[in-house]
Amino acid sequence: MKEVSSKIRNWCARGERSPAQVLRKLSDWGVVGEAQEELAALMKEDYVNVSRFAEAFIHDHIVLKNWGPAKVWSALRQVHGLDSVIIRSGIEALGRQEVEAAARRALRAWRQVRPDAPDEKALAALVRKGFEYESARGALEAMDAD
Repeated sequence: MKEVSSKIRNWCARGERSPAQVLRKLSDWGVVGEAQEELAALMKEDYVNVSRFAEAFIHDHIVLKNWGPAKVWSALRQVHGLDSVIIRSGIEALGRQEVEAAARRALRAWRQVRPDAPDEKALAALVRKGFEYESARGALEAMDAD
């Protein structure tokens, strides 16, 4: 167990991890019975911090991958099992301007592949990517103004 304990700490130190990811990794390594205790120790030692993970995930997926808030929300709830309050505060901390900028970047990338597609298809693509209709519409209007 000591070897796994050191190994999981090293893995957590290399990037932000959710509790669900840690439990999956421990399970992959054959640690089942002591997994919850190990996770509790990691959280106590601040190797695993749910708020910090949520903020990093939200930033990376909205700012770098141009996902919309709804898609980020879904991933954090379904895949990582995070609480809605933590997700909401993380998205609000990022700010509306970043979300709007991500919508514009996503639309620009979508339009590069489909320059002649109708606006309705562009709006639908942004909504599927997790943006609210208003954000998608704003991105479309901003692109038309350019």
